[in-house]
Amino acid sequence: MSISGRLESIEFSRYRAFNKAQTLELRPLTLLFGLNSAGKSAALRLLPILAGAAQRRQMGPRATILDYKSPALRDARFQDLSNRKGALVLTFKLNWGGISYEFDIASLGELGECMSSFKILTRDSGFEGTILDTKIKSSYDVRSGGNATKWDFRGLAPARCDDPDDHLVLFQLNHQLDLFGNSVHWLGAVRATVPRFYELLPGMDARVQSDGSGVAEVLRLSFEAKDGAAEAVSAWLMKTCQSELTFAKTDGAVAFNRQLYPFNLLGASGMHVAVRDVGEGIAQALPVVTLCHQAMLGQLGVAPILAFEQPELHLHPAATVHLADEIISCVEQGSKASHVIETHSESMLLALQIAIVEKRLKPEDAIVYWVTSGPEGSDLRPIRFDEEGFPHGGWPQGVFREAVDQARRLSKLRISAH
Repeated sequence: MSISGRLESIEFSRYRAFNKAQTLELRPLTLLFGLNSAGKSAALRLLPILAGAAQRRQMGPRATILDYKSPALRDARFQDLSNRKGALVLTFKLNWGGISYEFDIASLGELGECMSSFKILTRDSGFEGTILDTKIKSSYDVRSGGNATKWDFRGLAPARCDDPDDHLVLFQLNHQLDLFGNSVHWLGAVRATVPRFYELLPGMDARVQSDGSGVAEVLRLSFEAKDGAAEAVSAWLMKTCQSELTFAKTDGAVAFNRQLYPFNLLGASGMHVAVRDVGEGIAQALPVVTLCHQAMLGQLGVAPILAFEQPELHLHPAATVHLADEIISCVEQGSKASHVIETHSESMLLALQIAIVEKRLKPEDAIVYWVTSGPEGSDLRPIRFDEEGFPHGGWPQGVFREAVDQARRLSKLRISAH
């Protein structure tokens, strides 16, 4: 049985404001739009939250499925993740090509939480399991094709099964969970200020963190390795602000017996300027561009998921266009990443539509979700595009008309003033 390592979609219900079942497809480019407090960020943050759960391998009475130290949870407890009264149960489903994994996470009050039931579906078989003892939290009665057996779990991951015929599915599911657990690279909307100086320690394996920190170290190591990521980021900077990264060997400085390096740009005037002095927008966009190019170059695994909250943060609209084009260019050049982006930028949407019309993107490479909020909860409304870039689906009327409405109001006021 052939199984794709790429996560194709996640399904969820009873999570946050999403009472009804929802599906979030992961295309090469997936955009989330909507008004404030509709649930865009909550939907996007499910990616790092569930990836953390996939990595978790706890057992015992105090074990939890979710990692409550994850910054994506923002100090939330289990009861904060559902707005339903009564029994608290969250339902999730991970869909890969060839295998899907649905599971319920139930609150046990003072005993914490457990995976109360699960379903595994492959092209050849199906398995359904229910927990045997909520105090132990690790043993499940499993049924498949009329046969009953017992499986043991560590968190979401099956650890042992009684029937040797089930070993292949156990191995495949663990493999998919391991890939997913390490595939999500999330950037929150509140990102750290880039450093003026940074230190490289021996054997350091730098990576961009969820607040954008680490980008200076990642770029310098890329420059030294000549792997192409730093060069690509520097080229984007030249297009966007006529500056480029500089990593001159003479830039280093020793302070308190520590080797420090400045994080600088070389401007068109020939002057070296600290990245943190060129404006928040450029500095905040650097982690976005860096992760996109690392993914395109295969440095983030076989099927990375890049989850970005407001990548255009603090950028001028012209720079936002350059950023959107850079992300699309990575997709066009064959990046294996799924770019999932929560945004308020019309430029992001227009860049996607233009790329489809220019044949740089296939219509099936992109999907947009309009996130709505109403009395019965929030919904993800999928919007797809034809070959001329026209949207089809739940795109509401009047979106991005605020500037037009303001211009009309200003015109009326001027007329009335005369």
